[in-house]
Amino acid sequence: MLWWIVGIGLLIVIAAAFYLQRLWLRPWQELEHLLTRIGRGEQPRTFLLVGPAPARRVGLALEQLLVRQRELDRQVSQDTAEVRAVFSALTDGLLMVDSTQRILICNPAFEKLYDKSPITAGTPLLDIIRDSDVIEPIREALDQAKARVAEVTAPDRKKQLQITAVPITDQNGKASGVVALFHDISRLKQTDEIRRDFVANVSHELRTPLSIFHGNLETLLEAGDLDENETRHIYEVMKRHSDRLKLLVNDLLSLAHLESKAANLQLDEIKLREFLEAVTRDWAKRLAGKNLWLELEVPDDFPTLRADERRLEEVVHNLLDNAVKYSHQNGRILIQAGAPDQDVVLSVCDEGIGIAATDLPRIFERFYRADRARSRELGGTGLGLSIVKHIAQLHGGRVEAESAVGQGTTIRVILPNPAAN
Repeated sequence: MLWWIVGIGLLIVIAAAFYLQRLWLRPWQELEHLLTRIGRGEQPRTFLLVGPAPARRVGLALEQLLVRQRELDRQVSQDTAEVRAVFSALTDGLLMVDSTQRILICNPAFEKLYDKSPITAGTPLLDIIRDSDVIEPIREALDQAKARVAEVTAPDRKKQLQITAVPITDQNGKASGVVALFHDISRLKQTDEIRRDFVANVSHELRTPLSIFHGNLETLLEAGDLDENETRHIYEVMKRHSDRLKLLVNDLLSLAHLESKAANLQLDEIKLREFLEAVTRDWAKRLAGKNLWLELEVPDDFPTLRADERRLEEVVHNLLDNAVKYSHQNGRILIQAGAPDQDVVLSVCDEGIGIAATDLPRIFERFYRADRARSRELGGTGLGLSIVKHIAQLHGGRVEAESAVGQGTTIRVILPNPAAN
C-alpha cells in the first residue's frame, strides 16, 4: 500500500513538473529562440508560443512588432534612396559634417569638385579640403550656430564657388553639424564682368565723340574770327565723329535686337555665288582704295542655302569690313564656301596684320579689340564680330577664327543647311 501511495505521489510530481514546464518554462524558451533568430535577421517559421494565453499574446505582439519594424526599415531604405537620388542629381556640391567636422554625407558633385571618390562617412573634413578659405565658414557656422556665406576659388582654380554653410541646431540652439552647399557662380561672375565691361566700353565710346562735339561747339560759339577753312575743318571733324556715333548706335541696336526674344529670321533660298557677287560689288571702291584683290571661291554647283538674306548680307559686310581695315596695301582677300557634312562653311580670309593667340579666343566678345588704338583709328565699333556670332547662332550655327600675327586672319561662319538634306 505504501509503495502504491509513493508511486501515485511520484506520478503527481512528474505530472506537475511537466505541466509547469509546458505552462511556464517552455514559452520562455521558445521566446528566447524566437528573439535569437530575429536578432540574426532570420524570419521565424511561426510566432505561436505553446502555453497559456499571455504567452500566445506575447508571440502575437512580437510578430506585429517585427512586421512593423520591417515596414519601417523598408520605408527608411526607400527614403534614403530617394534622398541619395536627389543629392546625386544636384549639380552643386553638397556636404554635411558633424560637430567634430567629420563628413556625414556628401554627393557626387562634391566628390568630383575635390577629385576624391568615394568619400566614406567619418572622414575628417581636413583630409579632403586643405583650403582655409573653405574650412573657415564651416567652422564659424559650427561655433556661432549661424549661417555663413563665402566666395572661394575651386580647387582647379578655374571656377568661382559660393559656399553657404547652414548649422544644424538642437533645441538649445547649439550646432550639432553643418550642411554646406558649393554653388558654381563662375557664369554669374563672367556675366557681371561682361556687363561692367559693356557699360564702361559704351561710356568710353560715347564720351569721345561727345567731348569733340562739345569742344568744337564751344569754339564755334566763342571764336568770332574763324576763317572759312577753320570752320570747314571743324564741321568735317564733327561730321566724322557723328558718322562714327551713328554707326555705334546702329550696331548697338542691331546687337540688342539679335539678343532679344523678338529676333526672328526670314528664311529664303539663296544661291550663294550670285549672292556674294552682288554683295562684294558694293566694295569695289574701298578695295581699290588699298589696291586689294578680292577672290571668290564658290563652286558653280554649290547647293542652295536656306538663310535670312538680309542677316547674311550683314555678316558678309562685317567680315569684309574687318578684312579691308586690317589688310596691307596690295593684299588679297579670299571668300570661300564649302558644304562638308551638310553644313555650309563661309570663310573670309585676309593677309593682314593678324591676331595674337592670346587675343584670338575673345575676338567675338562685344567691344573687344586686339589693338584698341588701331581699331579706333580705323573707325571700328568693336561690335562687328559679335554681331556675326549672334547671327550665326540665330541660324543654329557657330563661328570660328584662326590667325597668325603678320600672316592674316580667317573667320568662318558655319551654318546648318536644311535645304541640302
